[in-house]
Amino acid sequence: MSVKADGSDKQEHLTFPAADEIVPSPDGQWVAFQEGDNVYVAPFAWGGIGGDVQRVEKRRGQFPVTQLTRDGGLFPRWRNAKTLEYGSGQRFYVRHMDSGRTDTIHLKLSVPRDVPTGSVALTNARIVTLDQRKVIERGTVVVRESRIACVGECSTSGVDRVIDAAGKTIIPGFIDMHAHHYREWRGMRPRHDFEQAIYLAYGVTTTLDPSMYSVNMFPTAELIEAGEMIGPRGFSTGDNITAGDAARANEINNPADALAMVRKMADWGAVSIKQYAQPRRDQRQWMSEAVRTVGLNETSEGGHFMEDLGFIMDGQTGWEHAFRELPMYSDGAKFFGKAGATYSPTLVVAGPTGWNIEYWFGASDVWKDAKQRRWFPWRALVPQTRVRWLRPETDYNYPLVAQAMADVIAEGGHGAMGAHGEHHGIGPHWEVWMGASALGNMGALEVASLGGARFLGVDRDLGSIEVGKLADLMVLNSNPLENIKNTLDSKYVMKGGKLYDAMSLDEIWPKAVPFGPYYWVNDDVLQQNTKRSDTFDKRP
Repeated sequence: MSVKADGSDKQEHLTFPAADEIVPSPDGQWVAFQEGDNVYVAPFAWGGIGGDVQRVEKRRGQFPVTQLTRDGGLFPRWRNAKTLEYGSGQRFYVRHMDSGRTDTIHLKLSVPRDVPTGSVALTNARIVTLDQRKVIERGTVVVRESRIACVGECSTSGVDRVIDAAGKTIIPGFIDMHAHHYREWRGMRPRHDFEQAIYLAYGVTTTLDPSMYSVNMFPTAELIEAGEMIGPRGFSTGDNITAGDAARANEINNPADALAMVRKMADWGAVSIKQYAQPRRDQRQWMSEAVRTVGLNETSEGGHFMEDLGFIMDGQTGWEHAFRELPMYSDGAKFFGKAGATYSPTLVVAGPTGWNIEYWFGASDVWKDAKQRRWFPWRALVPQTRVRWLRPETDYNYPLVAQAMADVIAEGGHGAMGAHGEHHGIGPHWEVWMGASALGNMGALEVASLGGARFLGVDRDLGSIEVGKLADLMVLNSNPLENIKNTLDSKYVMKGGKLYDAMSLDEIWPKAVPFGPYYWVNDDVLQQNTKRSDTFDKRP
């Protein structure tokens, strides 16, 4: 649109039905725009043809549009009237409008990974290794730097610090394979981010966010690995590759389209691709082939049972969310099992009846829980946990959904835990407890750690307590094999060899470092640090 200097003579010149960013050149001769995470440029037709407003659509052909990127382009800006800049991943582009030449600069930046030094031993503990279901009733875990050096009968000679864990149970850290927890800040990342910290405080040491704004997710994960933020190890698909039609930005019309989309997400840091319900099987097959070519895993937004069968036939690694056709018959379980598929049912939001998370909101006064109140802002904790549905337990479907996952696993397939970011921190534990209804306690712990590691493709480094793997552990005060709800009874959490207090996230090893300020709102007053008001429960 344009106006005169005094605000009069308002005129509309161009419309963009699908663009995310639109930037006219300083001299008004060109307009650059970003659509579907690629950059385009077109002449700026003042007044249009016959004075009509021009509709700029990159696929329709009514308007002269030049596509400048295919494998990703973001943030177009004009350096001057003839020079356009934009970037994608490690590539920075400069487009010279006079010559039509594009210069490409490959950027390289590295910072040290925050790896602890020294050694620490946790002694006299029960160790649920998840290595072939081996349980050591009284043993030691020795950690050197970030990795496990010994499990079981271990000498502590020369170990820098020995912590007596008598009466405790050590289990692997949880891996949440459907954790939407990069949502709050839209690219502005605070050092003390409750959405990250709360997961680690609850023993979730690794997460995958399948479908997240890339500018939020990938920088946050890198800041955590560099030691600038505290939270779980983060992976993601980045933005999902959404189904579309000819007018949509992400339409896959051929194998080249699929390969370009996968390469774009891989350049940004994706370890897996989220194929979000492409409607046709040829599109899904192009996606699977592109993923294999680039060397990533592939998941999808699960649909109904028959659609999920098609996803696996078409070459996907697995899928998320539960199908509604319950119970599942044995031939379906056998097919998924023989295919080696991973079923991540997100039990909290699963199935054909009311969402199962509502059961847990009603099962206890979650909003009064001290740990929840410590880490959650009031606005995020109270509404759904204080005013909640109360239904008979038999109204909830999680036993049937969990049984379907158990049947797939029994036939040789796999399961993964994913709590959907529906309720941070405690939600993954609810997910595990529901899984135990069909899998048993040991089976539920396997899905929570080992199954997620396999689905993520990192089972050589994560998922069990074995020599050489990363030291991701929960130290519990009580035994989850006796009562699965004991997963919440935690004393310490360790991620990559760093040991934290599970309540405060104060670092215990290798340094004694307090987490820092944390905040919550109480009677409209901002409280800071460890002060706690007796009036917290008394809001009208």
